[in-house]
Amino acid sequence: MAKRLRLALVGAGHMGKFHAQAIAERKDIDFVAVCDVDAARAAAVAAPSGARPETDLARLAGEIDAAVIAAATTVHRDVALALIERGVAVLIEKPLAGTVREAREIAEAARRRGVIGQTGHILRFDPVTRAVSGRALGPRFIEVTWAAPFSPRSMDVGVVMDLAIHGVDLVLSFVGEMPDRVDAVGGAVVGPHEDFVNVRMAFPSGCVATLTASRMSRSRQRLVRMFGAGEYLKLDYAARTAECVTVKPGLAEALRSGKPPAGGMEDLVAVEKVPVAAQPDALRAQLASFIEAVRGEHPVAVTLEDGARAVEVAAKIVAGISAGMTQPNGR
Repeated sequence: MAKRLRLALVGAGHMGKFHAQAIAERKDIDFVAVCDVDAARAAAVAAPSGARPETDLARLAGEIDAAVIAAATTVHRDVALALIERGVAVLIEKPLAGTVREAREIAEAARRRGVIGQTGHILRFDPVTRAVSGRALGPRFIEVTWAAPFSPRSMDVGVVMDLAIHGVDLVLSFVGEMPDRVDAVGGAVVGPHEDFVNVRMAFPSGCVATLTASRMSRSRQRLVRMFGAGEYLKLDYAARTAECVTVKPGLAEALRSGKPPAGGMEDLVAVEKVPVAAQPDALRAQLASFIEAVRGEHPVAVTLEDGARAVEVAAKIVAGISAGMTQPNGR
């Protein structure tokens, strides 16, 4: 029988609590420890699962095979490198790192040491994304809208690294290439970082994607619209629905012949409600994928290189808006 995987959680903050719950539910692994610089916080998150609270990452040396890193983005690089150099597989919360250089350092260290590494872009595992994962999308235009109410918890970063990076990763995965042009405008409402942004990304294939993100909304909105030849796909992550609209056969030919069919829009297109599974929960599906990759059962689903590419595009967005960013009260 294969050796049981020994896993630790690094970071006992807001997201760490959810990761701890998901890890504790797994009966096929040993939840060794919850590590956090705050001893009381580590103990509180570790207690329900019986994992050991720890404040010193070095004390876990030799005790774990894998770790979920849910600590602050500013320490991702240092924590990840310390674990990777000991041969520990890592699942790192998004964004992979706070800078492009740090993200590339993490990805390169894992490649050099031959260590499994996964980036926690959780929407890749969302049932809405999975509902359309087998389709040949070939989008020509993508429109992403991401909005959420303000939360003081995320004041250490701007909306680009907080929310927009979700959309960036989805766009990169759907298009399958990096943009060759990124234009962005944005500004602060409460500051000190940008609270809203509008982005236009142009890709070598000719696809164009626009992304609007705000964390000053009164309601949550997580919507992706993709347009291709004869097809429109709407993914609503808030409503957990997916819809595909296609042109009915013969319509294009009829229009070109000068004999448009009678009827309204609903008579011209076919609307397919794409089934979206109620389960599994995206966080748990992400953890399962990571564990299976560590065991060698399949390749990593969201690589560290994927995470580094998302950080690279996000950095271009931030650079594009920083010079002209609107300050609170027009300052």
